[in-house]
Amino acid sequence: MSKLRKIEMAKIPLEIKSNIFSRLPVKIIGKCRCVSKEWLGILTDPYFLQLHLERAQKDRQLLFLDQSADHDDEEDNRRQVARFFTTNMEGVMQFRARGLVVGYMYMIPSGHGLVCLVNRGIFCAFNPSMKKIARLPKAQPSTCGGVDAGFGYIQSTNEYKLVHLYNIKNEKGLEYTIKCEIMTLSDGGVVSSNSWKQLENECPVMKFYWMVWEGCNPTEDQLIMSLDLETETFGFIPHPHVTSYVEGNDMFLVELQGQLCLVDTFAYPPVTNVWILKDPVKKIWMKEYTIDLTKLEGFDDELTQIFILGYLNGELIINSQQERLDFYNVASRFFRRGPNLNLRRDTGICIHTETFFLLKD
Repeated sequence: MSKLRKIEMAKIPLEIKSNIFSRLPVKIIGKCRCVSKEWLGILTDPYFLQLHLERAQKDRQLLFLDQSADHDDEEDNRRQVARFFTTNMEGVMQFRARGLVVGYMYMIPSGHGLVCLVNRGIFCAFNPSMKKIARLPKAQPSTCGGVDAGFGYIQSTNEYKLVHLYNIKNEKGLEYTIKCEIMTLSDGGVVSSNSWKQLENECPVMKFYWMVWEGCNPTEDQLIMSLDLETETFGFIPHPHVTSYVEGNDMFLVELQGQLCLVDTFAYPPVTNVWILKDPVKKIWMKEYTIDLTKLEGFDDELTQIFILGYLNGELIINSQQERLDFYNVASRFFRRGPNLNLRRDTGICIHTETFFLLKD
């Protein structure tokens, strides 16, 4: 940098410099910090970090995980090739992570910057902004099929918590107890082998939330189970519309703009109701949206399965198990079809926010 340009840069107010830098992605900012001591000071200042976070939260990104074609072979121990791409990423990010082998990879969003990856019982934390992945200590084994886990962010402490549910059967294998363990991830902290914390209380039957399915015979007030990440205590939240909890309906929980939502899709008539927990303390729900699925291009009430992924720029992002996503404008109540992304039924999709959170393996 020439002497004249250094003088010109020195004349620019700090607020303007921070505003300019806040528009850059995390990966570029990491390189800019190496330019000079002045830039390093600007780009590590709490004012800049808060400004960048506020801008990133308004411009959240869609992250896609392209699964391997042969992930069903449990005897295949080749290294897994993880291929990610986002809506603002140039090209495709592809790497082989230590410990991950060929097999189905679950992607668990946190609602913030990091994403949790699960492959054959191995948990990894992943920062898409920095293209950094860290393998986490081994969790307790479980005989349950699938992955019973959640991943969340606590803004007040700038920590992530990974919650894992597992079962312990008795000696006869007829009954089992559901247990819970939690791991806390701190910015720049090293995760040790004893990082899992076992909760003393048994899991009843995160904040984290899980649906309690009909086969578990839940009561009217025990259809949604919660786990407060700060106090690490369990609780229940009543279903907002119990009469819709019937056979033929498809229900799931999702986070929209920082609020818990229950998405309830009726088979006949084909509509989706989106309920928002407006008051978590008093447990007050409001039906925010009613979506007429007959307006969705290519909708088939026998074959189409609807998943709402999140909310961006006034639109609900909808995955209908096709090669592209659909976007529902909540103001006009019309759908628009996104570009062809060649999505497959097992493509992992989530929303993430750019973050400087540092992972250490």
